[in-house]
Amino acid sequence: MCSSFSTCRLTAVVSAASIGVDTLLNLLSCLLSMIRRVMTQRDMARCVAMVVAMVAAADAGIVSTMPMQKHMTLKPPHSRVAEVLGKNGSTIPADGSVWPTAIYWCYVEIGTPPVSFPVAIDSGSGDLDVSGKDCDGCVTTPPNKAYDATASSTSRPGFPRRFSNSYQTCDLKDPTAVCTIEGSVYTDQVSLAGIGPVEVQLGSIEKQTSNFDQFKEIDGVMGFTMGGKENVFSQLVAAGKCDNVWSICMHEGSKSNGSITIGGVDPRLSDKVEYVPDAGMGFHAVTVKSMSLGNTVAAKAESTVPVNENGILDTGTNILLVSGSVYKGLQGAMCQDSSLASCAALWSGQCVSLTPSQVAAYPELSMELSTGLELKMTSIDYLLLGSPLATAPNQYCLGIRNGGDAGGAGFIIGDTTMRNYYLVFDLAQKQIGWGPVNKDTCGSL
Repeated sequence: MCSSFSTCRLTAVVSAASIGVDTLLNLLSCLLSMIRRVMTQRDMARCVAMVVAMVAAADAGIVSTMPMQKHMTLKPPHSRVAEVLGKNGSTIPADGSVWPTAIYWCYVEIGTPPVSFPVAIDSGSGDLDVSGKDCDGCVTTPPNKAYDATASSTSRPGFPRRFSNSYQTCDLKDPTAVCTIEGSVYTDQVSLAGIGPVEVQLGSIEKQTSNFDQFKEIDGVMGFTMGGKENVFSQLVAAGKCDNVWSICMHEGSKSNGSITIGGVDPRLSDKVEYVPDAGMGFHAVTVKSMSLGNTVAAKAESTVPVNENGILDTGTNILLVSGSVYKGLQGAMCQDSSLASCAALWSGQCVSLTPSQVAAYPELSMELSTGLELKMTSIDYLLLGSPLATAPNQYCLGIRNGGDAGGAGFIIGDTTMRNYYLVFDLAQKQIGWGPVNKDTCGSL
């Protein structure tokens, strides 16, 4: 098992059950040919490939969990996806803060010899980008490090040779301003959670605009979507290093602010995971039939808002974004209760002062998925304290926003919903798992 900031020593055992009878017979044939010295070069290549495949198959079955690390930055409502659209595993620490940062990060090892780099965990993108040597505008304070291609014996130029990425909602003072990172492309050996190494194409940031507030704490990002040679996780899967499953929970424990599992599901983080189809095309998503308020059948029936849309799952979004019609429906259903303090003001975008009892009076919000599974948010999940939009320390802001056309349908499910669950991205079976997070273990492994 991985401990914080350490790499697990991984071992694998090959058994007849795991590699199959036919494979054993073929391997025996190879060995006999070697003994009799009648093996051709083609036979030798076949046997070598067989051994490599067996080792890869043996590696499958490893589960490794690691912590995510902490960092705090005042961050307004934010969504990486909205910007873009405009059996083995390893659990490691993950950290961050649902509000206001929405940035969870862990370490990835790059190069030969390997060097650890902090990277934000992003389910809404698919690239690996880290700050490079002599970068203009990059952050150099710990835990950040600069990638030096000349210091790695396995680094070589990639194709294309250059990259340039631009984003919005990255400038805290002006969410509509454009932030840009650009630099050189390399391929190098990369490991994650002690699994690997594999060859990955990465971006070495050489210039970063000064308004890129998102990267002022953790100057790097690792995406888990749109698998390709730039995606660390998909390259691990393609090399047979781990199964095509990863999972994450977001809860402040004794060691970190969450845990990420690479290649599987860690039963210590949830005792019951229920699966629904992954309805996403490019981005991971779940189909939401309806939303309702309250925790009784009668209350839900009176406040049900039809949705019938796919909600994109994005760890880089720190609020719940819904389409305009759903936003209007939820506002009407919630604010019809005249006993809720400042309801109209909150839904109009204002931040207001509330007492703990006034916050607790707000109803539970439920999302019914296509299978009937309900995702629940309490009032403290959508009434958020600490926003830079607030004008006083005790003011709460509504963590539900009109997404308009963001994500195609304006519906993005972010950290404020995810933090109640151990979220499983089962890419192999194209399904998403939701399990009540074990608050005794998430962030404490």
